Amino acid sequence: MAWLVYRRDAMHSRRRQRTRRRAAACLCLVNLMARAAHAQSPCDGPALIGEVFTGSAWSVPLPLAVDAVGQHSRARYSTRPFADAPYYSYRVARTARDGSAIEAEMLHHKLYLENPSPPIDHLEVTHGYNLPTINATGPGHGWQWRVGIGVVVAHPEGRVAGHDLSGARTALGGGYHIAGITTQFAVGRRYQLGRGTTHAFAAPEVKVTASWARISVDSVVLRIPNIAFHALGGLGFRHCQ
Repeated sequence: MAWLVYRRDAMHSRRRQRTRRRAAACLCLVNLMARAAHAQSPCDGPALIGEVFTGSAWSVPLPLAVDAVGQHSRARYSTRPFADAPYYSYRVARTARDGSAIEAEMLHHKLYLENPSPPIDHLEVTHGYNLPTINATGPGHGWQWRVGIGVVVAHPEGRVAGHDLSGARTALGGGYHIAGITTQFAVGRRYQLGRGTTHAFAAPEVKVTASWARISVDSVVLRIPNIAFHALGGLGFRHCQ
């Protein structure tokens, strides 16, 4: 009987030791995670940031007008992000101590008209429906909002009312037109991937853009408004100052 009592006490002792070891291991893991999170926290001061993104967009069907000919009701566009010139965005910024920033961004948006009808034989703005903007980003180091305003630089291709759109001379050259204005609202976050003064991060983002463009080629004038919802993912580098 004494042997059984001794064995039972020994088993309870081993269980208590295992429980203590597991608790100590959990506390150690929590401590290591806390240290890693602290080590990978954003810069305490200003920083320079560069980012590049890919993704896709969905454009709201809107009227497409051809001056002196008529209106193409509810033009439907696709993006085809990896066809021809790919869909992309890149951005540079300088952040303040609180995480707010002023940014310069270039979004290479694309429009393929999916339901052409006379006088439109074919239309795409895929080199592209470019949206360079100046953005302001709110403070914080988690999810952040940004708003931006800029211009539409459009490169149309196709055939409308018997005119080839891609051969026109433009002030910018290369068939690019300064065509209109744009604005954006976005929400995104940066997940740090390394340590040090200069380190990489991953950056998911969603945004909505609202743009208006007027493109004139010979005697053909196209009015191409666009509202689009974008989903992007990218990589960037932060250099702490």
